[in-house]
Amino acid sequence: MGAGGSSPVKAMVEMSVEERQWEKVTVDEATRMRLNGESAQCMAHIRAIKKAGGVSLKESDGSDTSKDQAWTTDESGLSVCAARYCMITTALWMLPKMLVLFLPVLLLQIPGVVWVRCYVACLRPGTESVERTAMFWVSFAVVFFLYLPAGILAVVSLMLDYVFYWIFGITFCVCTCRYGAVWRSMKAIHPYRNGPWILLHLPDIYVSVIGQTCRQGMLEVLWLLSNMWLIMPWYKYYINCNPWLDDLDHRFVNQISTTCADINASDPTRSAKIGREIISRAKHFQGRAQKVDLWIFVPHYPYPPPGRRYAMGMQQGGSGMKSCMLMVHTTHANRADGNCTEQHVASNCCKVPVYRVMLWYNNPYHHFTGWVEAHPSTGEASQLDKVDGGEHPMWLVGSKSPLTSKRTSMTGPGSIDKFFDDWIPVFAHEVRYSHHRMEGKSHEEALKIANDKYQEVASADGISRPLKKIGLDKYKESSMHDYGLV
Repeated sequence: MGAGGSSPVKAMVEMSVEERQWEKVTVDEATRMRLNGESAQCMAHIRAIKKAGGVSLKESDGSDTSKDQAWTTDESGLSVCAARYCMITTALWMLPKMLVLFLPVLLLQIPGVVWVRCYVACLRPGTESVERTAMFWVSFAVVFFLYLPAGILAVVSLMLDYVFYWIFGITFCVCTCRYGAVWRSMKAIHPYRNGPWILLHLPDIYVSVIGQTCRQGMLEVLWLLSNMWLIMPWYKYYINCNPWLDDLDHRFVNQISTTCADINASDPTRSAKIGREIISRAKHFQGRAQKVDLWIFVPHYPYPPPGRRYAMGMQQGGSGMKSCMLMVHTTHANRADGNCTEQHVASNCCKVPVYRVMLWYNNPYHHFTGWVEAHPSTGEASQLDKVDGGEHPMWLVGSKSPLTSKRTSMTGPGSIDKFFDDWIPVFAHEVRYSHHRMEGKSHEEALKIANDKYQEVASADGISRPLKKIGLDKYKESSMHDYGLV
């Protein structure tokens, strides 16, 4: 790509129909939405963004999806007051709730997670996917009943979160008379309200927990799930996406790794295939599993069962005591179930789609709401030096509150933009190492090549430029060192 002065976008446009299967219409819209896990209002929304340029619903924001949308923080008195009110009321509710519920939820999960660990022990390293055989369904039924007490307590926690969300949220709205703002914020949420319900996908969740246990072990998964059940709904609805307190809108941010053109020299989809294997394989061999377990972000998007192009997946985010598990709905671009390969791509600099990761508003167990993609990038138009880099564009519902909009905020699109700028170079390092191992090089040779080409970015709003330093030995305080990988 880019050789002889050709544009990455031009090369993409010139791809044959066979190579661009994601644009080929083979089934009716209702069938496609069922297979892909889509909703009519969400697809109408994202297509309206694409028609307006790709960045947002405003044509003035342009079509350059290789850089973040311009965004300012609201430092007005009311916005600061809302942020303080949010944190005070969060402490008033969450501290006593965690003191009462955390230990019971943790202990009640032990029988179910122990059974999952036994299932994991029966899987061979290198297993690509968990087959849904008769034994799988027997195992799922056992885990369902073992996990039921913990699940009931998690539902009780969720219902109580809703009660206090309404009490605190409506109180603030009434006291500040921001009824019109609430209505506008509700409209921003609307496209993401009616995604596939997680209660109808419990076997998917079981498969995801199996994969995460393969990566992170039983005790860590116990902790991560406990935090997810008790913390994530409040983070999502009350802190990150609260129409009663904040003026919500759609915000675009994108992270692109430094170039992986060396990996894709012989096969333009090579990095995509390796990345998919790392993220979707059920059980890794020990060496990779140990490395992945040290990452600050561990995504696992299992391959969908027959008859669907999407499935529930999980992400571990954070470090130490603050880490949580997160649930997502993921559509896999390489699946052709139901004779469908069609997959709408929102990014204008996508080279070939790999994943669409949906953060539905009706999924309480992910702290964001929006549409996310993951795939190799052309870098067009503002980051051509990152061609073939891993791209992670995100169209999120967020606010301009100082609590969630800055890169230094405790949460929100700004902080997650920085988070992925820090993590993606680590993922790129593993992709490059794996590529050279598959090419027949020894562990030492592959590791040296990956280390020599390691490069980070200067994380910033707009465009995160590649640092001039190339080589892991130049990064004494790199993410790789932070994760204990060197």
